[in-house]
Amino acid sequence: MPKAQSALTLSQIRYFVRTAELGSMTATAAEMYVVQSAVSTAIAQLETTVGCKLFIRQRTRGVVLTEQGRTFYAAALGILNAVDDAIDSLEPERLTGSLVAGCFTTLAPFWLPKVFERLRSNYPDLNVRIREVTGEQVEQLLHQREMEVVLTYGFDYGRDIDFVQLSEAPLYAAVSEDSHLAGRESVSLEELVSEPLILLDMGKSTNYFLSIFHDAHLRPQVHQRFESYEVVRSMVARGHGYTILNQRPAHDLTNDGGRIVRLRIAGVRSYLQVGVAHRNGEPLSRKGQAFVDECRDLLSHG
Repeated sequence: MPKAQSALTLSQIRYFVRTAELGSMTATAAEMYVVQSAVSTAIAQLETTVGCKLFIRQRTRGVVLTEQGRTFYAAALGILNAVDDAIDSLEPERLTGSLVAGCFTTLAPFWLPKVFERLRSNYPDLNVRIREVTGEQVEQLLHQREMEVVLTYGFDYGRDIDFVQLSEAPLYAAVSEDSHLAGRESVSLEELVSEPLILLDMGKSTNYFLSIFHDAHLRPQVHQRFESYEVVRSMVARGHGYTILNQRPAHDLTNDGGRIVRLRIAGVRSYLQVGVAHRNGEPLSRKGQAFVDECRDLLSHG
């Protein structure tokens, strides 16, 4: 083994990884109950050992990874996960170390806090971080090993990403309570196409919603496009058009005090799956599998 590799220590790698995640050596020192000089010295020794700068130091804004630092972070995170799994295998009910996961942005308000709470409750020694991500970020973040698992919709993320299906997202139309459709239990796509559509415009989600009409050989009248789920709901509640959504809040009130009415779309099935995406061809770590298991249990109970 080359001398440079044998000089690495797990403490150096742990300090480096957490500093990369927090963007601050001071924050890392506070979290790990050591003095800041211990963190900065360990990282400086690590940079000397690997022969390159891993961080750019900014006087008032902490640190940011260099290009080589980003590459090293992905590999270092894999090392720490492997070590944590080896230790945890001796105590099957215990998980330690860190789990960095993602949650699709429109799923996050409904499921992210619940998943986070379940993991923290069941695995108190596990450091859990769950970030909101868009459909366009999922593949990149998984490939760059910035996260191991992502709770998301079953969009096409390419053959290098595997998807564990957990449930199917229900599909419904939403109109204002003053709409002429509000008293109905259901509505057809044919009836909706003549109405103005307020579209949730978020990349892969956009393609999905429009494909519902395309598959029925219909062309919707897109009136406005917004990237915010709540803006779409508020615009609908104020009578500017209808929308089509999957996730169902606990109530039909909007953030500005309006109200929407949900209608079943007759003759249309969602076919949009909710599940966990991860890198294909790699076994999940025990932490990643715990994330999948908690998501499965929560989604199965609605």
